[in-house]
Amino acid sequence: MISSLSEVIQLLILVLTVVFFIVAIEYRKLSFSVIAFALANGILSLSFVILGAPYVAFFNCTVFSGAFAILFLTTMNLDEPGEAETEPKTGDEVEVASQ
Repeated sequence: MISSLSEVIQLLILVLTVVFFIVAIEYRKLSFSVIAFALANGILSLSFVILGAPYVAFFNCTVFSGAFAILFLTTMNLDEPGEAETEPKTGDEVEVASQ
């Protein structure tokens, strides 16, 4: 049973961590997936601070910040522009292409 405010905050932080990790796994665009991964690890570090493990929180934050930077740069270099990132076609071009 949840009896104090700190337990409610801890539960909320853990739920947010799981949600952001699921978003990082399921999102199709790599750049947003990497950002969700970084947010999840930041929230996980916050939960370690609340649990009283500042060294683990610092290690998690520094290691995964470095991993986040490397992963983000890699995905930005390897990600090809999709249909949403290209210029949209106007109505005239669509009609000409269909004729």
